[in-house]
Amino acid sequence: MIIEFDPVLSAYTNEPVATPDNTVVVAGSGKEHFKTFNVSTAAAILAAAAGVPVVKGVSQSVSAVSGAADILDVLGIRPVDHPAAITEALDRHGIACTAYANFCPRYAARYDGVFEKLTPASFFMPVAALCVRAGGYVLGLAHRDVMLAAAALRRIRPDITTGVVASTELTPGEMIDEHSDVGVARIAHLTDGLIISEVRRRSAPAKAWRTAVAHRPTHGGNAALVAAAVTSCNDTPVARLVELNAALIVTASRAGVDLDEATDQVCQARRSGRATRLLTTLTHLQ
Repeated sequence: MIIEFDPVLSAYTNEPVATPDNTVVVAGSGKEHFKTFNVSTAAAILAAAAGVPVVKGVSQSVSAVSGAADILDVLGIRPVDHPAAITEALDRHGIACTAYANFCPRYAARYDGVFEKLTPASFFMPVAALCVRAGGYVLGLAHRDVMLAAAALRRIRPDITTGVVASTELTPGEMIDEHSDVGVARIAHLTDGLIISEVRRRSAPAKAWRTAVAHRPTHGGNAALVAAAVTSCNDTPVARLVELNAALIVTASRAGVDLDEATDQVCQARRSGRATRLLTTLTHLQ
């Protein structure tokens, strides 16, 4: 129905944009109960610094102060202006940020800024709308049913054979659309068509953790957290949360990568300064 509604999306569905084999599409549902800063944006940059080609969907805020597009604007990072430019951006920098409206202008115009709560489309459209020939995907979902989202994406994007849907319930009913080491973390792994679920139960988040990772009241404040998460040499709650989600991107880039191994890779990319150099390059492209 959505494809029929948006002829541009239909065209890209039939002819997706070419990308390297291990490219990972990164997207999030938003609409969290506890608003974190823009973790997926920082995680995408960190994973790219660790060597994974990343296509990151961006939009302005729907249910929080700052969307990914707002953060990129403050940082001076220019999203690609057309899907055809994604391939070149990946070849040059290892990451391409693109507005969803580039692939589905009619759908995005009806959706962006309108739906402040999860809809059925939240379970698949953030990934499905980014029509690139990706090898994997990571979808952050502010809902417990990660298996449903993974099953929907397996059906809608059968060309993508590796994927992760992740969510965390900080306290009963309090969801965020990221993987975390506090609360109840749920992950659905797609590998060669098979979906396996995983639940990790940890203690509820402390007040200090909440304060550290909470969404800030300005675009500048949220952009500063994104930059600090990928450039700081210190192991802070902000850096840890970003590393966990960047590690999911690494695991989605190819089958058989252990999450702990992937976490070590992205931690090294941050501590060695590779992420800092990538961020500096991206912010000087204007």
